[in-house]
Amino acid sequence: MPDSPASTRTPPLSRSQLVLFGLPEFAVYLAVIPVSLYLPFFYSRDLGLDITDIGLLLMLARISDVVTDPLIGALSDRTRSRLGRRRPWMLAGTPLMMLAAYQLFAPSGAVTNGYLLTWSVLLWLGWTMINIPYYAWGAELSDDFDERTRITGWRQAFGFAGNISVLLVPVTAAKLFDYGGVASEALVIIGAMALILLPVLIGTTVWRLPERSVVRAAPQPALRHLRHMLRNGSFLVLFAGFTLMSLGTTMIGTLFMLFTTFAMDLERQAQPILLAYFAVNIVGLPFWVWLSHRIGKREAWMVGTGVMALTTPAYLLLEPGQILPFVLITAVIGFAGGNFMALSMSMKADVIELASRRSRDHVAGAYMAVWSLGSKTTQALAVGLSLPLLGFFGFDPRAENSPAEIDALRYTISLLPPALYLAAMIIIVRYPIGRRRLERLRGAYQRRDARRERDAASEAGGLPGQKLEGAS
Repeated sequence: MPDSPASTRTPPLSRSQLVLFGLPEFAVYLAVIPVSLYLPFFYSRDLGLDITDIGLLLMLARISDVVTDPLIGALSDRTRSRLGRRRPWMLAGTPLMMLAAYQLFAPSGAVTNGYLLTWSVLLWLGWTMINIPYYAWGAELSDDFDERTRITGWRQAFGFAGNISVLLVPVTAAKLFDYGGVASEALVIIGAMALILLPVLIGTTVWRLPERSVVRAAPQPALRHLRHMLRNGSFLVLFAGFTLMSLGTTMIGTLFMLFTTFAMDLERQAQPILLAYFAVNIVGLPFWVWLSHRIGKREAWMVGTGVMALTTPAYLLLEPGQILPFVLITAVIGFAGGNFMALSMSMKADVIELASRRSRDHVAGAYMAVWSLGSKTTQALAVGLSLPLLGFFGFDPRAENSPAEIDALRYTISLLPPALYLAAMIIIVRYPIGRRRLERLRGAYQRRDARRERDAASEAGGLPGQKLEGAS
Protein backbone atom coordinates (compact mmCIF):
# COMPACT_ATOMS: atom_id res chain seq x y z
CA MET A 1 0.00 0.00 0.00
CA PRO A 2 1.58 3.28 -1.02
CA ASP A 3 2.07 5.76 1.74
CA SER A 4 -0.32 8.65 1.70
CA PRO A 5 -1.08 11.56 3.97
CA ALA A 6 -3.91 11.11 6.40
CA SER A 7 -5.59 14.17 4.99
CA THR A 8 -6.23 12.68 1.54
CA ARG A 9 -8.97 10.21 0.74
CA THR A 10 -7.33 6.84 0.25
CA PRO A 11 -8.51 4.20 -2.24
CA PRO A 12 -10.08 1.03 -0.84
CA LEU A 13 -7.63 -1.60 0.35
CA SER A 14 -7.10 -4.51 -1.98
CA ARG A 15 -8.08 -7.99 -0.90
CA SER A 16 -4.45 -8.96 -0.43
CA GLN A 17 -3.89 -5.92 1.82
CA LEU A 18 -6.92 -6.85 3.88
CA VAL A 19 -5.61 -10.39 4.27
CA LEU A 20 -2.22 -9.11 5.34
CA PHE A 21 -3.78 -6.78 7.87
CA GLY A 22 -5.97 -9.55 9.30
CA LEU A 23 -3.18 -12.08 9.92
CA PRO A 24 -2.09 -10.79 13.36
CA GLU A 25 -5.67 -10.99 14.63
CA PHE A 26 -5.70 -14.72 13.88
CA ALA A 27 -2.50 -15.29 15.82
CA VAL A 28 -3.47 -13.13 18.79
CA TYR A 29 -6.85 -14.84 19.14
CA LEU A 30 -5.06 -18.19 19.36
CA ALA A 31 -3.23 -16.94 22.43
CA VAL A 32 -5.98 -15.05 24.29
CA ILE A 33 -9.28 -16.87 23.69
CA PRO A 34 -8.21 -19.94 25.73
CA VAL A 35 -7.59 -17.71 28.79
CA SER A 36 -11.30 -17.28 29.45
CA LEU A 37 -12.48 -20.37 27.59
CA TYR A 38 -10.23 -23.08 29.05
CA LEU A 39 -8.09 -21.76 31.90
CA PRO A 40 -10.74 -21.45 34.66
CA PHE A 41 -11.89 -25.01 33.95
CA PHE A 42 -8.38 -26.46 33.54
CA TYR A 43 -6.72 -24.74 36.50
CA SER A 44 -9.62 -25.56 38.84
CA ARG A 45 -10.65 -29.11 38.01
CA ASP A 46 -7.41 -30.49 36.59
CA LEU A 47 -4.74 -28.54 38.51
CA GLY A 48 -6.65 -28.10 41.74
CA LEU A 49 -6.62 -24.34 42.25
CA ASP A 50 -9.61 -22.79 43.99
CA ILE A 51 -12.18 -21.37 41.53
CA THR A 52 -12.56 -18.15 43.54
CA ASP A 53 -8.78 -17.67 43.59
CA ILE A 54 -8.61 -18.25 39.82
CA GLY A 55 -11.24 -15.60 39.17
CA LEU A 56 -9.51 -13.04 41.37
CA LEU A 57 -6.03 -13.78 39.97
CA LEU A 58 -7.15 -13.51 36.34
CA MET A 59 -8.94 -10.27 37.22
CA LEU A 60 -5.81 -8.90 38.88
CA ALA A 61 -3.71 -9.80 35.83
CA ARG A 62 -6.01 -7.80 33.55
CA ILE A 63 -6.17 -4.81 35.89
CA SER A 64 -2.35 -4.67 35.91
CA ASP A 65 -2.66 -3.02 32.49
CA VAL A 66 -3.90 0.19 34.09
CA VAL A 67 -0.31 1.42 33.70
CA THR A 68 0.88 -0.38 30.58
CA ASP A 69 -2.06 0.32 28.25
CA PRO A 70 -1.93 4.15 28.33
CA LEU A 71 1.87 4.05 28.31
CA ILE A 72 2.12 1.86 25.20
CA GLY A 73 -0.58 3.87 23.44
CA ALA A 74 1.18 7.19 24.07
CA LEU A 75 4.61 5.80 23.16
CA SER A 76 3.40 4.26 19.91
CA ASP A 77 1.84 7.59 18.90
CA ARG A 78 5.27 9.21 19.34
CA THR A 79 7.52 6.47 17.96
CA ARG A 80 9.81 7.34 15.03
CA SER A 81 11.47 4.48 13.16
CA ARG A 82 12.06 3.10 9.69
CA LEU A 83 9.19 0.69 10.32
CA GLY A 84 6.81 3.45 11.37
CA ARG A 85 5.05 4.02 14.68
CA ARG A 86 3.00 0.86 15.17
CA ARG A 87 4.96 -2.04 13.74
CA PRO A 88 8.05 -1.90 16.04
CA TRP A 89 5.83 -2.39 19.09
CA MET A 90 4.09 -5.36 17.52
CA LEU A 91 7.45 -7.02 16.87
CA ALA A 92 8.63 -6.34 20.42
CA GLY A 93 5.50 -7.80 22.04
CA THR A 94 5.48 -11.02 20.00
CA PRO A 95 8.18 -13.07 21.82
CA LEU A 96 6.79 -12.10 25.23
CA MET A 97 3.31 -13.23 24.28
CA MET A 98 4.65 -16.47 22.75
CA LEU A 99 6.47 -17.47 25.92
CA ALA A 100 3.67 -16.52 28.31
CA ALA A 101 1.02 -18.34 26.27
CA TYR A 102 3.03 -21.54 26.20
CA GLN A 103 3.75 -21.42 29.93
CA LEU A 104 0.07 -20.89 30.72
CA PHE A 105 -1.28 -23.51 28.34
CA ALA A 106 1.34 -26.22 28.95
CA PRO A 107 2.47 -25.61 32.56
CA SER A 108 5.41 -27.53 33.95
CA GLY A 109 6.46 -28.12 37.54
CA ALA A 110 4.43 -26.95 40.52
CA VAL A 111 1.48 -24.80 39.49
CA THR A 112 0.56 -22.29 42.17
CA ASN A 113 -1.45 -19.10 42.40
CA GLY A 114 1.80 -17.17 41.86
CA TYR A 115 2.54 -19.13 38.68
CA LEU A 116 -0.89 -18.36 37.23
CA LEU A 117 -0.65 -14.67 38.14
CA THR A 118 2.90 -14.14 36.82
CA TRP A 119 2.37 -15.67 33.41
CA SER A 120 -1.06 -14.08 33.03
CA VAL A 121 0.41 -10.62 33.68
CA LEU A 122 3.16 -11.24 31.11
CA LEU A 123 0.67 -12.56 28.55
CA TRP A 124 -1.41 -9.39 28.77
CA LEU A 125 1.68 -7.19 28.65
CA GLY A 126 2.65 -8.86 25.36
CA TRP A 127 -0.94 -8.47 24.16
CA THR A 128 -0.85 -4.75 24.97
CA MET A 129 2.40 -4.24 23.04
CA ILE A 130 0.87 -5.92 19.99
CA ASN A 131 -2.79 -4.99 19.97
CA ILE A 132 -2.88 -1.33 20.94
CA PRO A 133 -0.51 -0.29 18.11
CA TYR A 134 -2.19 -2.81 15.78
CA TYR A 135 -5.69 -1.43 16.34
CA ALA A 136 -4.41 2.16 16.14
CA TRP A 137 -2.85 1.25 12.79
CA GLY A 138 -6.21 -0.09 11.62
CA ALA A 139 -8.01 3.10 12.59
CA GLU A 140 -5.58 5.09 10.41
CA LEU A 141 -5.81 2.95 7.26
CA SER A 142 -8.83 4.73 5.78
CA ASP A 143 -10.96 7.86 6.16
CA ASP A 144 -13.99 6.31 4.46
CA PHE A 145 -17.06 5.54 6.60
CA ASP A 146 -17.92 2.19 4.95
CA GLU A 147 -14.32 1.19 4.20
CA ARG A 148 -13.63 1.18 7.94
CA THR A 149 -16.39 -1.38 8.44
CA ARG A 150 -14.87 -3.43 5.63
CA ILE A 151 -11.42 -3.29 7.27
CA THR A 152 -12.68 -4.19 10.74
CA GLY A 153 -14.92 -6.87 9.24
CA TRP A 154 -11.97 -8.57 7.56
CA ARG A 155 -9.88 -8.27 10.70
CA GLN A 156 -12.69 -9.72 12.79
CA ALA A 157 -13.13 -12.58 10.31
CA PHE A 158 -9.50 -13.54 10.96
CA GLY A 159 -10.19 -13.31 14.69
CA PHE A 160 -13.17 -15.63 14.30
CA ALA A 161 -10.98 -17.96 12.26
CA GLY A 162 -8.53 -17.97 15.16
CA ASN A 163 -11.41 -18.86 17.47
CA ILE A 164 -12.38 -21.74 15.23
CA SER A 165 -8.79 -22.97 15.05
CA VAL A 166 -8.59 -23.02 18.85
CA LEU A 167 -11.38 -25.61 18.71
CA LEU A 168 -11.07 -27.24 15.29
CA VAL A 169 -7.45 -28.31 15.58
CA PRO A 170 -7.87 -30.07 18.97
CA VAL A 171 -11.15 -31.68 17.82
CA THR A 172 -9.47 -32.92 14.63
CA ALA A 173 -6.46 -34.16 16.60
CA ALA A 174 -8.80 -36.05 18.95
CA LYS A 175 -10.50 -37.75 16.01
CA LEU A 176 -7.25 -38.68 14.26
CA PHE A 177 -4.85 -39.30 17.17
CA ASP A 178 -7.13 -39.62 20.22
CA TYR A 179 -5.43 -36.56 21.77
CA GLY A 180 -7.00 -33.11 22.19
CA GLY A 181 -10.53 -33.98 23.26
CA VAL A 182 -10.27 -32.51 26.77
CA ALA A 183 -9.16 -29.08 27.96
CA SER A 184 -5.70 -30.07 29.21
CA GLU A 185 -4.75 -31.70 25.89
CA ALA A 186 -6.32 -28.93 23.81
CA LEU A 187 -4.27 -26.31 25.64
CA VAL A 188 -0.98 -28.08 24.86
CA ILE A 189 -1.88 -28.10 21.16
CA ILE A 190 -2.92 -24.42 21.22
CA GLY A 191 0.26 -23.43 23.04
CA ALA A 192 2.38 -25.06 20.34
CA MET A 193 0.35 -23.31 17.63
CA ALA A 194 0.86 -19.94 19.33
CA LEU A 195 4.62 -20.49 19.46
CA ILE A 196 4.73 -20.98 15.70
CA LEU A 197 2.01 -18.69 14.33
CA LEU A 198 2.52 -15.55 16.42
CA PRO A 199 5.96 -14.76 14.94
CA VAL A 200 5.11 -16.02 11.45
CA LEU A 201 1.86 -14.12 10.94
CA ILE A 202 2.78 -10.89 12.74
CA GLY A 203 6.18 -10.89 11.02
CA THR A 204 4.53 -11.31 7.61
CA THR A 205 2.22 -8.35 8.18
CA VAL A 206 5.01 -6.10 9.46
CA TRP A 207 7.21 -7.05 6.51
CA ARG A 208 4.66 -6.79 3.70
CA LEU A 209 2.19 -4.07 4.72
CA PRO A 210 3.53 -0.50 5.14
CA GLU A 211 1.95 1.94 7.52
CA ARG A 212 0.11 4.91 6.15
CA SER A 213 2.38 7.94 6.50
CA VAL A 214 0.80 10.89 8.27
CA VAL A 215 1.75 14.56 8.33
CA ARG A 216 1.24 15.65 11.89
CA ALA A 217 1.37 18.70 14.08
CA ALA A 218 3.54 18.80 17.20
CA PRO A 219 2.52 16.11 19.70
CA GLN A 220 0.21 17.18 22.49
CA PRO A 221 0.69 16.07 26.13
CA ALA A 222 -0.89 12.69 26.89
CA LEU A 223 -2.99 14.18 29.72
CA ARG A 224 -4.48 16.62 27.25
CA HIS A 225 -5.62 13.64 25.15
CA LEU A 226 -7.27 12.18 28.25
CA ARG A 227 -9.08 15.43 28.95
CA HIS A 228 -10.32 15.50 25.35
CA MET A 229 -11.60 11.93 25.68
CA LEU A 230 -13.52 12.75 28.84
CA ARG A 231 -15.23 15.59 26.96
CA ASN A 232 -15.89 13.45 23.86
CA GLY A 233 -19.51 12.40 24.30
CA SER A 234 -19.55 10.11 21.27
CA PHE A 235 -16.56 8.18 22.56
CA LEU A 236 -17.96 7.88 26.08
CA VAL A 237 -21.31 6.53 24.82
CA LEU A 238 -19.64 4.00 22.55
CA PHE A 239 -17.12 3.05 25.22
CA ALA A 240 -19.84 2.41 27.81
CA GLY A 241 -21.95 0.32 25.43
CA PHE A 242 -18.97 -1.72 24.28
CA THR A 243 -17.71 -2.44 27.78
CA LEU A 244 -21.13 -3.65 28.98
CA MET A 245 -21.39 -5.94 25.95
CA SER A 246 -17.86 -7.18 26.52
CA LEU A 247 -18.67 -7.91 30.16
CA GLY A 248 -21.63 -10.06 29.11
CA THR A 249 -19.91 -11.97 26.33
CA THR A 250 -16.86 -12.67 28.48
CA MET A 251 -19.07 -14.02 31.26
CA ILE A 252 -20.55 -16.53 28.85
CA GLY A 253 -17.10 -17.48 27.55
CA THR A 254 -15.78 -17.92 31.09
CA LEU A 255 -18.68 -20.12 32.20
CA PHE A 256 -19.33 -22.06 28.99
CA MET A 257 -17.03 -25.04 29.65
CA LEU A 258 -18.34 -25.30 33.21
CA PHE A 259 -21.96 -25.06 32.05
CA THR A 260 -21.49 -27.63 29.29
CA THR A 261 -19.71 -30.06 31.60
CA PHE A 262 -21.68 -29.78 34.84
CA ALA A 263 -25.14 -28.47 33.85
CA MET A 264 -25.50 -30.13 30.44
CA ASP A 265 -23.34 -33.25 31.05
CA LEU A 266 -21.74 -32.79 27.61
CA GLU A 267 -18.04 -32.30 28.34
CA ARG A 268 -16.86 -34.29 25.31
CA GLN A 269 -19.16 -32.24 23.05
CA ALA A 270 -18.10 -28.84 24.44
CA GLN A 271 -15.46 -28.14 21.81
CA PRO A 272 -17.61 -29.17 18.79
CA ILE A 273 -20.48 -27.00 20.12
CA LEU A 274 -18.16 -24.03 20.51
CA LEU A 275 -16.82 -24.75 17.03
CA ALA A 276 -20.35 -24.39 15.67
CA TYR A 277 -20.74 -21.13 17.60
CA PHE A 278 -17.64 -19.54 16.06
CA ALA A 279 -18.47 -20.93 12.61
CA VAL A 280 -21.79 -19.08 12.56
CA ASN A 281 -19.92 -16.02 13.88
CA ILE A 282 -18.03 -15.99 10.59
CA VAL A 283 -21.09 -16.88 8.50
CA GLY A 284 -23.03 -14.03 10.06
CA LEU A 285 -20.33 -11.38 9.71
CA PRO A 286 -21.00 -10.46 6.02
CA PHE A 287 -24.69 -10.10 6.85
CA TRP A 288 -23.99 -7.61 9.64
CA VAL A 289 -21.59 -5.62 7.45
CA TRP A 290 -24.27 -5.52 4.73
CA LEU A 291 -26.97 -4.54 7.21
CA SER A 292 -24.82 -1.74 8.62
CA HIS A 293 -24.52 -0.30 5.11
CA ARG A 294 -28.29 -0.42 4.72
CA ILE A 295 -29.56 0.84 8.09
CA GLY A 296 -26.46 2.23 9.83
CA LYS A 297 -23.81 0.88 12.17
CA ARG A 298 -25.61 1.79 15.39
CA GLU A 299 -28.90 0.28 14.25
CA ALA A 300 -27.29 -2.97 13.05
CA TRP A 301 -25.37 -3.21 16.34
CA MET A 302 -28.63 -2.88 18.30
CA VAL A 303 -30.42 -5.51 16.24
CA GLY A 304 -27.70 -8.10 16.92
CA THR A 305 -27.52 -7.19 20.60
CA GLY A 306 -31.29 -7.49 20.96
CA VAL A 307 -31.27 -10.98 19.46
CA MET A 308 -28.56 -12.05 21.93
CA ALA A 309 -30.48 -10.58 24.86
CA LEU A 310 -33.66 -12.44 23.91
CA THR A 311 -32.00 -15.78 23.11
CA THR A 312 -29.52 -16.32 25.96
CA PRO A 313 -32.18 -16.93 28.70
CA ALA A 314 -33.35 -19.96 26.70
CA TYR A 315 -30.44 -21.86 28.29
CA LEU A 316 -32.68 -22.13 31.37
CA LEU A 317 -35.08 -24.35 29.42
CA LEU A 318 -32.47 -27.02 28.72
CA GLU A 319 -32.16 -30.33 30.49
CA PRO A 320 -28.90 -32.33 30.82
CA GLY A 321 -27.97 -34.14 27.62
CA GLN A 322 -30.23 -32.09 25.27
CA ILE A 323 -27.56 -31.46 22.69
CA LEU A 324 -29.66 -30.39 19.67
CA PRO A 325 -31.54 -27.48 21.32
CA PHE A 326 -28.31 -26.51 23.08
CA VAL A 327 -26.53 -26.26 19.72
CA LEU A 328 -29.41 -24.32 18.14
CA ILE A 329 -29.57 -21.74 20.94
CA THR A 330 -25.79 -21.34 20.89
CA ALA A 331 -25.79 -20.97 17.08
CA VAL A 332 -28.38 -18.17 17.19
CA ILE A 333 -26.32 -16.34 19.81
CA GLY A 334 -23.20 -16.85 17.69
CA PHE A 335 -24.84 -15.50 14.53
CA ALA A 336 -26.13 -12.41 16.36
CA GLY A 337 -22.78 -11.88 18.07
CA GLY A 338 -20.98 -11.68 14.74
CA ASN A 339 -21.77 -7.98 14.57
CA PHE A 340 -20.38 -6.95 17.93
CA MET A 341 -16.63 -6.55 17.46
CA ALA A 342 -16.61 -5.56 13.78
CA LEU A 343 -19.20 -2.79 14.08
CA SER A 344 -17.88 -1.52 17.42
CA MET A 345 -14.37 -1.18 16.02
CA SER A 346 -15.64 0.56 12.89
CA MET A 347 -17.65 3.02 14.99
CA LYS A 348 -14.60 3.61 17.16
CA ALA A 349 -12.52 4.42 14.06
CA ASP A 350 -15.08 7.09 13.12
CA VAL A 351 -14.82 8.61 16.60
CA ILE A 352 -11.01 8.59 16.44
CA GLU A 353 -10.94 10.30 13.05
CA LEU A 354 -13.06 13.18 14.32
CA ALA A 355 -10.97 13.44 17.48
CA SER A 356 -7.77 13.53 15.40
CA ARG A 357 -9.14 16.23 13.13
CA ARG A 358 -10.41 18.25 16.08
CA SER A 359 -7.04 18.17 17.88
CA ARG A 360 -4.86 18.08 14.73
CA ASP A 361 -2.73 15.43 16.43
CA HIS A 362 -2.27 11.66 16.36
CA VAL A 363 -4.61 10.34 19.04
CA ALA A 364 -5.37 6.82 17.76
CA GLY A 365 -2.88 5.15 20.09
CA ALA A 366 -4.15 7.06 23.12
CA TYR A 367 -7.79 6.24 22.32
CA MET A 368 -6.94 2.59 21.68
CA ALA A 369 -5.11 2.43 25.01
CA VAL A 370 -8.09 3.76 26.95
CA TRP A 371 -10.44 1.49 25.00
CA SER A 372 -8.21 -1.51 25.63
CA LEU A 373 -7.92 -0.66 29.30
CA GLY A 374 -11.69 -0.46 29.65
CA SER A 375 -12.15 -3.68 27.72
CA LYS A 376 -9.61 -5.50 29.86
CA THR A 377 -11.10 -4.13 33.05
CA THR A 378 -14.60 -5.30 32.17
CA GLN A 379 -13.31 -8.67 31.03
CA ALA A 380 -11.38 -8.91 34.28
CA LEU A 381 -14.58 -8.15 36.16
CA ALA A 382 -16.40 -10.83 34.17
CA VAL A 383 -13.95 -13.44 35.45
CA GLY A 384 -13.47 -11.85 38.86
CA LEU A 385 -17.22 -11.64 39.52
CA SER A 386 -18.69 -14.75 37.87
CA LEU A 387 -16.27 -17.35 39.25
CA PRO A 388 -16.29 -16.07 42.87
CA LEU A 389 -20.10 -15.79 42.58
CA LEU A 390 -20.26 -19.51 41.79
CA GLY A 391 -17.90 -20.18 44.68
CA PHE A 392 -20.14 -18.14 46.98
CA PHE A 393 -23.08 -20.40 46.13
CA GLY A 394 -20.96 -23.49 46.80
CA PHE A 395 -20.19 -24.59 43.25
CA ASP A 396 -16.82 -26.39 43.03
CA PRO A 397 -15.51 -28.12 39.87
CA ARG A 398 -13.36 -30.38 42.06
CA ALA A 399 -16.31 -31.86 43.97
CA GLU A 400 -19.79 -33.30 43.53
CA ASN A 401 -22.27 -30.40 43.22
CA SER A 402 -25.84 -30.35 44.48
CA PRO A 403 -28.81 -29.36 42.23
CA ALA A 404 -28.88 -25.94 43.91
CA GLU A 405 -25.20 -25.38 43.10
CA ILE A 406 -25.76 -26.42 39.48
CA ASP A 407 -28.73 -24.04 39.32
CA ALA A 408 -26.45 -21.21 40.45
CA LEU A 409 -24.32 -21.92 37.37
CA ARG A 410 -27.39 -22.09 35.11
CA TYR A 411 -28.87 -18.80 36.33
CA THR A 412 -25.54 -16.98 36.19
CA ILE A 413 -24.86 -17.81 32.53
CA SER A 414 -28.49 -17.37 31.42
CA LEU A 415 -29.55 -14.12 33.10
CA LEU A 416 -26.56 -11.90 33.90
CA PRO A 417 -25.29 -11.47 30.28
CA PRO A 418 -28.74 -10.54 28.83
CA ALA A 419 -29.17 -7.91 31.55
CA LEU A 420 -25.85 -6.39 30.49
CA TYR A 421 -26.84 -6.51 26.79
CA LEU A 422 -30.06 -4.62 27.50
CA ALA A 423 -28.15 -1.99 29.48
CA ALA A 424 -25.74 -1.61 26.55
CA MET A 425 -28.64 -1.04 24.15
CA ILE A 426 -30.11 1.66 26.37
CA ILE A 427 -26.76 3.47 26.24
CA ILE A 428 -25.80 2.93 22.60
CA VAL A 429 -29.08 4.36 21.27
CA ARG A 430 -27.54 7.77 22.12
CA TYR A 431 -24.51 7.24 19.85
CA PRO A 432 -24.70 10.19 17.42
CA ILE A 433 -22.25 9.52 14.56
CA GLY A 434 -23.76 8.29 11.32
CA ARG A 435 -22.58 8.65 7.75
CA ARG A 436 -24.03 12.13 7.19
CA ARG A 437 -22.81 13.54 10.50
CA LEU A 438 -19.32 12.16 9.90
CA GLU A 439 -19.10 13.70 6.44
CA ARG A 440 -20.47 17.03 7.66
CA LEU A 441 -17.97 17.26 10.52
CA ARG A 442 -15.09 16.10 8.33
CA GLY A 443 -15.88 18.85 5.85
CA ALA A 444 -16.05 21.46 8.62
CA TYR A 445 -12.64 20.47 9.97
CA GLN A 446 -11.13 20.47 6.48
CA ARG A 447 -12.43 23.99 5.85
CA ARG A 448 -11.09 25.11 9.24
CA ASP A 449 -7.62 23.75 8.48
CA ALA A 450 -7.62 25.21 4.97
CA ARG A 451 -8.51 28.60 6.45
CA ARG A 452 -5.70 28.34 9.00
CA GLU A 453 -3.26 27.44 6.23
CA ARG A 454 -4.26 30.51 4.27
CA ASP A 455 -3.94 32.70 7.36
CA ALA A 456 -0.50 31.25 8.15
CA ALA A 457 0.66 31.76 4.57
CA SER A 458 -0.59 35.34 4.65
CA GLU A 459 1.25 36.07 7.91
CA ALA A 460 4.42 34.57 6.45
CA GLY A 461 4.26 36.95 3.54
CA GLY A 462 2.53 34.67 1.12
CA LEU A 463 4.85 31.67 1.55
CA PRO A 464 3.07 28.29 1.49
CA GLY A 465 2.22 27.10 4.99
CA GLN A 466 2.99 23.64 6.24
CA LYS A 467 0.12 21.27 5.59
CA LEU A 468 -1.69 20.37 8.78
CA GLU A 469 -3.19 17.01 9.56
CA GLY A 470 -6.84 16.90 8.60
CA ALA A 471 -6.61 19.48 5.79
CA SER A 472 -7.63 18.48 2.29
